[in-house]
Amino acid sequence: MREKIGQLDCLVRRGENEKRCFVLLHGFGADAADLFPLADYLDPQGEWSFYVPNAPLEVPIGPGWTGRGWFPISLRDLEAGVDFTQVRPPGLDKSSEMVSQLIFDLNAEQLVLGGFSQGAMIATEVAMNSPNDVAGLVLYSAVLLDEPGWTKKASGLAGKKLLQSHGSADTVLPFSAGQRLFNLLKGAGMDGQFIGFSGAHEIPVPVLRKTAEFISNI
Repeated sequence: MREKIGQLDCLVRRGENEKRCFVLLHGFGADAADLFPLADYLDPQGEWSFYVPNAPLEVPIGPGWTGRGWFPISLRDLEAGVDFTQVRPPGLDKSSEMVSQLIFDLNAEQLVLGGFSQGAMIATEVAMNSPNDVAGLVLYSAVLLDEPGWTKKASGLAGKKLLQSHGSADTVLPFSAGQRLFNLLKGAGMDGQFIGFSGAHEIPVPVLRKTAEFISNI
């Protein structure tokens, strides 16, 4: 089902309990259809409602090809490997506000927020800005950005559940930057697990199995 919630177009799979929601944010250059099939894998019993929004920006990903993005990244930077640790990207605030509005409109009793790559960075920002709205955070191939700002805000997530994964051969977003993000969140008091794997910029099946366990225990 396709639905507009707030300012974002979403693919939606309604679960038995519409107050238990999983919001999942796709990566740069993809769209909602990229992650939407995970709903049936992560929750085959249909207990949770899944919301997978399209990012607001249309971005070039190759000659004649476009995808969606949460904030701009040049193809040159993407190919070279991006270091966001000391940067607050333009567009981060606007996209985060849109996702926060989506969460507000859902009015969930239990909400897990997750994302892949750029979507995971938006998820982290939203969770830090509205920690009372989030029960758990799932971050696939996420990295630290805006270290000064996130360091100040991370303590609001103390006690929240965290699952984070990253491939050791990731050439797009460095494994070490993912570890730095986890150390920040864990140090701030999140109840977290970091899954490193010998892959690249991806979500392998063992991580998806861990995610299914994670949401079943929320």
